[in-house]
Amino acid sequence: MKTEQRTFDHPVQVISVNRYSPAERNGLMVGDLILSIGAHSPTELFENPEMAAKVKRGELLLVMRDGVLFRLAVGEGLEGCVYEGATPAENLIIPSDDQWETYWGGIQIDGAMVLVPENLSWVWALFPPILYARFRNWQMLTAVALVLSIALVEGPITFLLAYVVSVAVAMVGGSKMLIDASQKQGYSPRGLYGLGSYASAAALEIRTGEIIKSRGRQEHHASLASSTHVDVGA
Repeated sequence: MKTEQRTFDHPVQVISVNRYSPAERNGLMVGDLILSIGAHSPTELFENPEMAAKVKRGELLLVMRDGVLFRLAVGEGLEGCVYEGATPAENLIIPSDDQWETYWGGIQIDGAMVLVPENLSWVWALFPPILYARFRNWQMLTAVALVLSIALVEGPITFLLAYVVSVAVAMVGGSKMLIDASQKQGYSPRGLYGLGSYASAAALEIRTGEIIKSRGRQEHHASLASSTHVDVGA
């Protein structure tokens, strides 16, 4: 994979994100380190607050989240965030422009994240159960496993026909089928991501889920602490 080494002198960090804001729908989270915004310096976000609304659709943000580097394609501006200056990010290894792949991102309330590639490799379609398990399409996984199990009992020819049909469904449905299934399972759209490798996509899913769950526990404990009181009897 072709890469380059770069230093970013003026990154900014996201310190708060309003619920249902354009920034949240675009996929930004508290803690994200914004390294670049197209041709703009990220510091313009807090030096000139109006810039957040003027970021053009399709502009690419280079972001680091808990050590994972990715791009975000701006869909509707960046309003709804508060930013602060961060220390320079030095000597980062950046994939070259032709190495980034686009993923649709979705997040569930419990913190689970799924990233579905825009261009699904045909290799995935050859293994439908693994495909559906990887992208958390549990309904299709259950259906395919049931059909293949019944076909296996019926005989090898029936199993082969069932397998060919399941592969054809996966190839024809592709990414759109996986995205639709993810939304039906409660994954809310959270931006279009550019990632340099499949390993980066898996790492971003895991770390994003961990961050959301950790913050959820912190908020729950804070809520319990604020509601605790002592009743003093007469």
